[in-house]
Amino acid sequence: MRELVTTIAQAAGVPPRRWRVPFWPVYLAGAACEAICKPLGINPPLYRRRVDFFRKTRWFDITRARRELGFAPRTDLATGIRKTIAWYREHGYL
Repeated sequence: MRELVTTIAQAAGVPPRRWRVPFWPVYLAGAACEAICKPLGINPPLYRRRVDFFRKTRWFDITRARRELGFAPRTDLATGIRKTIAWYREHGYL
C-alpha cells in the first residue's frame, strides 16, 4: 500500500501523506456505522469489512499469468497512474 500511495503522490506532484490509525477504534466505528445505517436502509460509508481490507498486507504477482497465458502488461504502474491522474484532471475530478 505504501508503494501505491507513494507512486500516486509522485504522479500527482504532491508529497505522500501517511497516517497510522489504530485498527480497533476504526473497526468499532465501522460496526457502529453498520448498526445505525442498515436498519434505516442507508448504505454505511464505513463498515467492518472495508476496515479489515486495509488492515491486511496485499500484493499481487503476475508471474503465473505471464507463464501460462503469455501476459505482458502494456503499461507499468507509474505510467498507468500518471495517465489516470491526467484523465481525472481533464474531466474535472481533480
